[in-house]
Amino acid sequence: MGSARRGRDDRGVEQALVIVAANALDLRVAGVASAVDARDDMALVGGHVVALGEVGSLLASIASELPCAVICVSRLDGDAPVGRWLAQRAGLVVLNVDLGSEGPAPALRFERFAPHDMRLDSMLHGLRELMLLPGGERVLHFKLHLPADAEAPLSAAPDAELNSAPVLAAALDWLHELLLTAIHRRHTPMSDPTDGADEATNGWVGFGISAAAVQHAMVMRAPLQELGPEAHVQAAAERMLQAVSDAAPAGSEPLAALVHRLALTPLEVQLALLALAPELDERYQRCMAVLLDDASRRVGTLGLYTSLLGEPVVLTQRLLGCGGLQRWRLLGAAGTLPSADEALRFDAAICAWLLGDANALDADARVRRVTRSAAWPGIDLFQPGDRFRASSLASELRSSRGPLALVLAAESPAYALALLEHGAQLRDVLPLRVDAVRLSELDAGEVVEAAMRLARAALLEDRPLIVDASAARDETLAALLAALLATLATTPCRFGIVASDVQAIIPALGNAPFKLETLRQSKAERVELVRGALARAGAPADDATAQFISANFPLQIDGFDAALRLAQAHAGDVAGAGADAADAPTARERFVAGCRAIALQGVSHFAERIEPGFELADVVLPPDRAEQLREIVASVRLAPMVLDQWDFQRQLPYGRGTTALFHGPSGTGKTMAAHAIARALNVHVLRLDLSRVVSKYIGETERHCDRVFSDATNSGAAILIDEADALFGKRSEVKDAHDRYANIEVAFLLQRIESFDGLAILTTNLRQNLDPAFLRRLRFIVEFPRPDVRARAAIWQACLPSGAHRVSAAELGELARRIDLTGGHIRQITLRAAFLAADRGELIEVPHLLAAARSELAKLGMSAVGLDTPVLAPARRVA
Repeated sequence: MGSARRGRDDRGVEQALVIVAANALDLRVAGVASAVDARDDMALVGGHVVALGEVGSLLASIASELPCAVICVSRLDGDAPVGRWLAQRAGLVVLNVDLGSEGPAPALRFERFAPHDMRLDSMLHGLRELMLLPGGERVLHFKLHLPADAEAPLSAAPDAELNSAPVLAAALDWLHELLLTAIHRRHTPMSDPTDGADEATNGWVGFGISAAAVQHAMVMRAPLQELGPEAHVQAAAERMLQAVSDAAPAGSEPLAALVHRLALTPLEVQLALLALAPELDERYQRCMAVLLDDASRRVGTLGLYTSLLGEPVVLTQRLLGCGGLQRWRLLGAAGTLPSADEALRFDAAICAWLLGDANALDADARVRRVTRSAAWPGIDLFQPGDRFRASSLASELRSSRGPLALVLAAESPAYALALLEHGAQLRDVLPLRVDAVRLSELDAGEVVEAAMRLARAALLEDRPLIVDASAARDETLAALLAALLATLATTPCRFGIVASDVQAIIPALGNAPFKLETLRQSKAERVELVRGALARAGAPADDATAQFISANFPLQIDGFDAALRLAQAHAGDVAGAGADAADAPTARERFVAGCRAIALQGVSHFAERIEPGFELADVVLPPDRAEQLREIVASVRLAPMVLDQWDFQRQLPYGRGTTALFHGPSGTGKTMAAHAIARALNVHVLRLDLSRVVSKYIGETERHCDRVFSDATNSGAAILIDEADALFGKRSEVKDAHDRYANIEVAFLLQRIESFDGLAILTTNLRQNLDPAFLRRLRFIVEFPRPDVRARAAIWQACLPSGAHRVSAAELGELARRIDLTGGHIRQITLRAAFLAADRGELIEVPHLLAAARSELAKLGMSAVGLDTPVLAPARRVA
């Protein structure tokens, strides 16, 4: 590799020449040689470790007046011909070194430079001082502690691990040859030493540049005239490029994948390796400092690297024409080549990935801001029959298959995302998951930067890139998503887009090839998914239960997955408290409760969320009206069979919901019946809050109502609209703007309730005030009459819990005959009587009921004369 450098130390003493010899070359021996070569007061003869048999010829070629030493790393095996060396050269110092494996010295590896152990520096410092002494001991033995990381011999590579990375090994060989040659040229006098010229004037010494040296460099060759590389450098470059060519694109070596999958040209490969060099070894940083004539600069520039590779102007033009380094951000984030004097740093994420960090590309800050690390939920709920479909989709998205945008139009985006996640899991690859919502945190330039790095990661690791565009609804987010997709479309990367509405997706792709695929989850597949969730929850997975849950809880696969985990958590709580508790819910009930809780998340404040507490048996109605309530329950529960299996859906073009109107006097049980129906269906009730829904601003009332209907659709809850005549009043003749907008409001509600797919119950005391157009849209109209005597007796019985009173059935019958009130008033009377009795420390008796009844009748402005009868005479004492 050329002769050792010559110079003088800071005391004016000429550098000592040191030969490092060994009978076997390994990493630790190379570390000793590197330490010698790095010292300013020593020069490594030959520039590398030599064999023991070459020491004699090297000693003969060195002038006798120069101080010289041999470091013999012979492991004290007695093979070194020390006697011949000492006889051949007077004043020679021989240091016989034994390399041990003990001690905390750091590893000398190419990936990360670590300072040499202080004991090594101390040894070399002592050797230097001994060489300057006129006499003394000439042969020393030294035991040096360095880690035994690489016992296997090395030929060209500086680390044994590079034997499995031939491309990187060849690249490091080329770097070493190129930089050593450049250093040699820089420190070689530009004029012939025999002509009497002063070397300090014509050449570079240290980091100073003389005017004469600059003048000589300017006239040395004409502009645009390339200074050809030396033969050994060119040979190393050809070996490196051949190793890259021989490496398979799908191979496991990262450097080969970088070159092949990003389609880098040979010039780009060489420039990228030069930019990477300071990250590999601290010695290369020193080389850059020498070549830049600035000890404070350890990273090269574009101008320096192009001058090392050829004619800077020509090479810069070629680099601009190729564009691979800029496009893939290998030399920075700007996407352009830096200026000639700017430090040219290799991309940190790619550097870490090349050196073995498998997570480096995901950890890139610009990638991490738009991706999610957690898997899309629901993959555990898929059945074996879904595997082929999932695996095929994941295979479609492998970047090795060529550029393509796979647009998935999905009615259920969560199902599509979970299917892709399941396919990636089956293929044993980790997808790149892009969440479009996170783009809102970036500006347009940052989106483009993130897109290029995403494409780069997908290409280098052959991973599926999936963009979740289902939530990008507002204009600003849609514009950022379009910028992301447009940038991805300019790359050879293959990626998938999941969206419920693809109309805005296709234009963003421009002229890039794309494939549109509609991904639907059939009702049968949805039922199978629910059945799988029930089975995992430990509940009987019968078909009826699965169909009921599928129809009444409009959750996507991620919702069912969350409900399953919630049910399993509750099961753990029950087991911890005692699994055989009598009131412990069953596995089915826990899963249904989990579905209900997940479905009700995000419900707006325009509706009050109510968990129904009444049963159908609690509602006292004439038999025909009670039968109508049971018919409402059946119409909701059996809707999947009638509408889907029997194909009655075609007769309901605007909606498949069930709408009922309950009308009658106040207190007859209309709201109670609505709660009982919801409980029979095991769903929650969303009661529309008129105080929050109605707005004085035009269009706001309709918007608020629409939000309530959407919440009910998304949560599977029933809508209850009490006092419906306030919203659904009759339309009137338009006399002013108020009438016009009031009619528009009613018309909107007519359309919205017709398109609703769930259960909606309206209650009113004044049916005649409703717009007649509602009657056609109502499937059930149930009149709640005032209760007769028999019904009132049943209500009295239902309102008095057993164990809380001492009232006989005959007395309750007499109260029902005497007090003609509806169920709501009867409930108020019994509640008031309960407090009267509790205040006296007694159970409820007839006198308490009579006293409460008189107060209720007085509140209503009715006479209580009918209560003064012999049967109820004891009441007078209480009153």
